[in-house]
Amino acid sequence: MSDRHFILGTAGHIDHGKSSLVKTLTGTDPDRLPEEKQRGMTIELGFANLTLPASDDSGDELIVGVVDVPGHADFVKNMVAGVGSIDLALFIVAADDGWMPQTEEHYQILQYLGVTRAIVALTKSDLVDDLELVLEDIRENLAGGPWESIEIIPTSSHTGMGVDQLRQRITEIFTEADPVADSGKPRLPVDRAFSLKGVGTVVTGTLIDGTVSAGDDLAIQPAGLKAHVRNVQSHRADQDTTPPGTRTALNLTGISVAQRGVEGISRGSVITSPELGDAVKVIDVLLEKSNREVRGQSKSTRPVKTGREVLFHYGSASYPARMHLLGQRSLDPGGRVLAELRFHDPVFVFVGDRFVLRDASLGVTLAGGVVLDEAANRRMFRKPWQATFLEARAENPEDLEVLIRSQFIRDKAASQEALLAKSRFSLDEIVAKTDELVEAGVLARSGSWVFDQEWWERVSGQAARLILAFHQEEPDLLGLPAKELRDAISPELPTAKLFDVLVEGLYADDFAKAGPRIRHRDHQPKLPPELKGAGERIRERLHEDLMAPPNKGELAPKPADEKALRFLIQMGEVVELDPKTVIATTGYEKIRDEVVAFLKENGKGTASELRQLTGTSRRILLPVLERFDTEKLTVRDGDYRTLKKQRA
Repeated sequence: MSDRHFILGTAGHIDHGKSSLVKTLTGTDPDRLPEEKQRGMTIELGFANLTLPASDDSGDELIVGVVDVPGHADFVKNMVAGVGSIDLALFIVAADDGWMPQTEEHYQILQYLGVTRAIVALTKSDLVDDLELVLEDIRENLAGGPWESIEIIPTSSHTGMGVDQLRQRITEIFTEADPVADSGKPRLPVDRAFSLKGVGTVVTGTLIDGTVSAGDDLAIQPAGLKAHVRNVQSHRADQDTTPPGTRTALNLTGISVAQRGVEGISRGSVITSPELGDAVKVIDVLLEKSNREVRGQSKSTRPVKTGREVLFHYGSASYPARMHLLGQRSLDPGGRVLAELRFHDPVFVFVGDRFVLRDASLGVTLAGGVVLDEAANRRMFRKPWQATFLEARAENPEDLEVLIRSQFIRDKAASQEALLAKSRFSLDEIVAKTDELVEAGVLARSGSWVFDQEWWERVSGQAARLILAFHQEEPDLLGLPAKELRDAISPELPTAKLFDVLVEGLYADDFAKAGPRIRHRDHQPKLPPELKGAGERIRERLHEDLMAPPNKGELAPKPADEKALRFLIQMGEVVELDPKTVIATTGYEKIRDEVVAFLKENGKGTASELRQLTGTSRRILLPVLERFDTEKLTVRDGDYRTLKKQRA
């Protein structure tokens, strides 16, 4: 046996009996403000809870949080906050009034927010003589829409009519429903924030995803603040952890309630995980506008023009934004369009989140939509690749494969951890789908990075060709300098971090590191025929006197000699001590062995002593000793040198 958690939300016209029905169902009066009691109407969100036995044989209990939303036109923004995260809509229509203007507006808002499960509670059914006529009117208003076949249950809070049937239908729907998804990404839009003496900051909201536990350190968005969870409550009881789909209260430390001039937490804040990134000021979306009219609101069916200011209602907050449509000047009733929303203040949203747009001054709902790009770039909105990206996602914004494929078509690469971090899908789901696409040859993987397969092959192939071409042009050199490869390939990479990933991929294939260069494993540097003579002459001169070789100017007076000498240095046959001085590697190693043996026996030695020991000149010995110091073989202390390991 276990508990299954869900949220039930009411919606409907003012004075149609929402709060009374909630009280009859739950025993709790959701109207909590004195003004609500006095005016007989819900102004703010009200809350109650209902516990029902599952109707299957599991023995589970259904723990239902009930959100009662206001119906008055002046409080539609509060209504949107209430229904944004519900699992079942209890749609209220009073039998003595029928389908009213706010009934229609609430209906449209619920469609915009993607609420698919609903029951119509026909309240005050005891007050009408011809109930069948009222039912027929309701069915006509639902005809042709996604709720066409939902159940309509006549009820009366006064007589108790239909309440048991309604409770049973709620039980059946939640019993058959899948559990509320837990992506491991907690999000709690705050609908109340207050301070209690002796307790501190307390917030409430509906936990729409993830879990929250006492002791968690969380982020407060969009402010980017931090807070610590001292205590968790759900349905007035302390909890160690609260699951998604629950009404939740949190006692927070490290943050205060926002006040004028003081940053803090407030209604509209989102409590979430610090790993999920920051709020943004631009998002790209799919908008749709209902072709249904709200009676008495002639402006509700007017086209919505591009460039206008709107209010973006999302979660428990509303944000002013400017709306820009893609490819058309207006959104007509019944239409859909890709759009960009540019906000005055940051918002924290996930791809796939649904929202409502309203005009605050006119008091009308304009449109609804779904987030397609949760971190858009306003400079890219009208670029062809962004349009392709948005069109692909608009086809099915809730399909994980569509989201992944569209991202790689546009971005080419992403770290597995960051891929769709701001989405309703868990990391395990994203990794599993990514692995499936890698197996199918659509994507490629290297370490923690994932790539579009075709693009990755092209870029890797381009890098390989650059290295091989360098071998052809400079056969005497070990390989292409990594910096030159970076400069050449960086324009192809969406982020500079990918160069190292690209190089690691080359090393895992047919290429190898050669100091600061990259070479093909089969490449063996060799002097071209025209330089072989110069190379042999330099070798002979250096070995004629290992301890006192000629300087570079004498060894390589001509360009061909310089090139041959550079080759010998690169191949390790010659050690370059400074811009003017070189020595054969065998001579350098002989000096090193003699110096080490002397210092081991004597503990320390001056440059003069070491010069006499090795039989070389100051011109050679001093840069040799400096190189020993650089290599941390020796340490200089005044006029003396000691072995590094002897200095403790």
